[in-house]
Amino acid sequence: MNYKRISFYLSLFCFPISFLSFINILYASYFDYFLSIDTYFITLIISLFSGFSFLYYGKKSPKNINFIEQLILIICAYILTSVLISIPFYLSDYQVTFLNSIFESISGLTGTGFSIFKDIKYLDPTLILWRSSSQWIGGLFFLFFLIIIFSNKSFNYKMTNLTYSGDNNFNSENNIKDNLIRIFIIYSLLSISILSLLNLSGVRLFNSLNLSMTLVSGGGFLPTETIDKIISSNFQKIILIFSF
Repeated sequence: MNYKRISFYLSLFCFPISFLSFINILYASYFDYFLSIDTYFITLIISLFSGFSFLYYGKKSPKNINFIEQLILIICAYILTSVLISIPFYLSDYQVTFLNSIFESISGLTGTGFSIFKDIKYLDPTLILWRSSSQWIGGLFFLFFLIIIFSNKSFNYKMTNLTYSGDNNFNSENNIKDNLIRIFIIYSLLSISILSLLNLSGVRLFNSLNLSMTLVSGGGFLPTETIDKIISSNFQKIILIFSF
């Protein structure tokens, strides 16, 4: 087993967390939510440091990864991203224990929707956005993992037209990379489309953003206590049904 190969690919799962941290920093700065901005700076620094450390350790390793290494990569990626996403929960002003922070982050990553928070309306808006972001990144990672697993010949599953070219390792690796990029673009475009439709229907931008990340990932977090506080008109219900 080549741990450097695993380390190289593991680094790629740290940088999306850095991007989401940066988005929350911009959001907190624009709307003057400075009480919580430090937690996202810390998450940004830790995720960047982790990503570049893993990248440096595994940069000279061969990039073709076998089936067992892929399974280990998926487990490690879920554990690592869960810990990174839990940082803002743990460092928030709501006295969340580390175990509960991990629970909230895993619930978001897996799209389960169980939450330790009871009164969502009293939460810091940046933390609500962070919960929704964990769902969005969890849905994207799930699609990535499907492509990685099904592209391996050891899995004995035919996906010739989707991921595996079958010629050689170089072509297979390029084909996987190209499809991961396509998945990311399609996933992002769907998110933007749902956001635009919800916003055009009269849902306020903050709720539209959170709902779009929930809907596209199949998650269960809401930015309010109940959906009827966001969706009221028949037109908004039609848009919501279409988004499902």
